[in-house]
Amino acid sequence: MKIAVVGGGPAGLFFARLARRQNPGHEIDIFEQNPASATYGFGVTLAGDARNRLSKKDGEAVQRLEERMIFNDEQAIILNGESWLLKYGGSGGAIARLDLLEVMEGLCAEVGLSINHEKRIEKPGDLENYDLVVGADGANSVVRSLWEEGFSPQRRVLGNRFAWYGVGKALQPNALSFRMAEGGCFVAHYYAYASDRSTVVAECDARTWTEAGLDRMSNAERKAMFERIFAEELEGETLLENKSEWRQFQAVTVDNWHHGNAVLIGDALRVAHFAIGSGTRLAMDDALDLADALREHGDDVPAIQAGYVQRRKPTRDLFTHATVTSFEWYEEMRGHMKAELGDFIYGFLTRTGRINDERMKRYVPDFHEKYIVGRADKRKAG
Repeated sequence: MKIAVVGGGPAGLFFARLARRQNPGHEIDIFEQNPASATYGFGVTLAGDARNRLSKKDGEAVQRLEERMIFNDEQAIILNGESWLLKYGGSGGAIARLDLLEVMEGLCAEVGLSINHEKRIEKPGDLENYDLVVGADGANSVVRSLWEEGFSPQRRVLGNRFAWYGVGKALQPNALSFRMAEGGCFVAHYYAYASDRSTVVAECDARTWTEAGLDRMSNAERKAMFERIFAEELEGETLLENKSEWRQFQAVTVDNWHHGNAVLIGDALRVAHFAIGSGTRLAMDDALDLADALREHGDDVPAIQAGYVQRRKPTRDLFTHATVTSFEWYEEMRGHMKAELGDFIYGFLTRTGRINDERMKRYVPDFHEKYIVGRADKRKAG
């Protein structure tokens, strides 16, 4: 089978490697519009349960990635300067996005695959000679736009504004800090992804954007304001930029996962909001299930597409619901921030509906003991 993979990110590279390992006879071309060794963003995360699942299909790939990762099982939740340190039942891994891509490109090269860098697909005719087209080209997917009517995307623009930054230090512990300051409502989400680097996501609510005057500031002024508000959390460090534009999040889903001989995976399929921290995981899981459908159905493209949807859609639907409830919680964070710290954290942890009191015992056992059990004991004593 002749396969075009559009997008040289984690999803496209992982799918291409799995497909080639399953059947060395597949002719696979990978197209990436960016130059080699160019990437945008800083670090990405891959949780332990995701790594375990991916390892069952490609243990070597996961091992290589883990060699470049740093691991952490703690996160501080900070509300207007008051902090609670959460210790999770499992450890999360973080890696520089550039390191992730270098590892995956190397793994692809070992099975005879190369990436066509600086190659942008611009029209359907660029893909007409392929049996299967895999759109793995991210939130602004060209594949999705080429057949807009067939995929039928749905878009929702959120009110909050955000920007991705980095910092030249491993901030410890990882944290989410919510703060009312300088006439607005802000949040800093940061996590270390290398011994000397951290990702920092800056966010404010829609009301803050206008009332605190960010809409009239330059990006440099916004950056300086954020550095000032979170100087303690940033330990005085200056934020590093890499296309760090303040913008609104566009939540994109599609009614149809495939059209003609094309199929979507990763953010091309459904854009994962950074609030659930699962974008890389979801993309690579999509790739895994599409590769399984390819292995099962051979050269039957409609069967491959249908098999992929059957395998993947139930789980993706659950995460899409979790994504929506999560970003809606952030859209209303100003109201949530009026709560006492323990109540605030409980609301944050349970915002997606996927964590109940029982699951919390395993997910954040220390918080469960101190907050849930402690609250019950107080009620009994009262």
